[in-house]
Amino acid sequence: MQKKNVINLIMFLGIAFLLWYGIFVLKGKDYYYISLGIILIGLIGFLLSFEKSRPTVALLTIIAALCAVSIASRIAFFFLPQVKPIAAVVIITSVAFGAESGFITGAVSAFVSNFYFGQNPSTPFQMFALGMVGFVAGVLFRKRGSRLAVALYGLFSVVIIYGGIVDINTLFFISQEPTVEIVAGVYLKGFPFNLMFGASTFAFLFLLYHPILNRLERIQKKYRLIDK
Repeated sequence: MQKKNVINLIMFLGIAFLLWYGIFVLKGKDYYYISLGIILIGLIGFLLSFEKSRPTVALLTIIAALCAVSIASRIAFFFLPQVKPIAAVVIITSVAFGAESGFITGAVSAFVSNFYFGQNPSTPFQMFALGMVGFVAGVLFRKRGSRLAVALYGLFSVVIIYGGIVDINTLFFISQEPTVEIVAGVYLKGFPFNLMFGASTFAFLFLLYHPILNRLERIQKKYRLIDK
């Protein structure tokens, strides 16, 4: 197993432990600490993923700028609760700069934007879910997929990955011993909202994928920022 894969596995196990600890030990309290822990683990994984070199200041600046764009895009559409470009920005970032960049962009964007929408016990789950949407995109589209393929990924990843992870928080706060009926009820109730978010992500990716990615790849080639 490659060093990078080992680092990613340890990172995800650490985050999974934090989420478990937040549910079963802290009972949803002190979720700020869990959120900061996820960011810290994500940053460590991001930095360690550079096996032969350290990330340049230019790359870190661009990732920070993309986090800001992602955060602003979520806030700008506050009047349409499930229509947000945030996942689309995270996915494009991951395609351009790699899976680890997508994960940290997703996690930070969810955390910071929730200072506007309201921090709550679901924040760590939103961070991990959005980070995973970005990470998987970076793994699947290392060589840049077509616009339609990436847009379809955006639809299904938001419904399955994002919705599946975030709804775990709802599930365990309803019942510490969930039954099949409770699980089905939680996921069926959340499905229309996840589907709407997924459909809007598809639309934003279909419209913005080429314009944004082309600019990011020109920057990447000009400054030789990262070798995915």
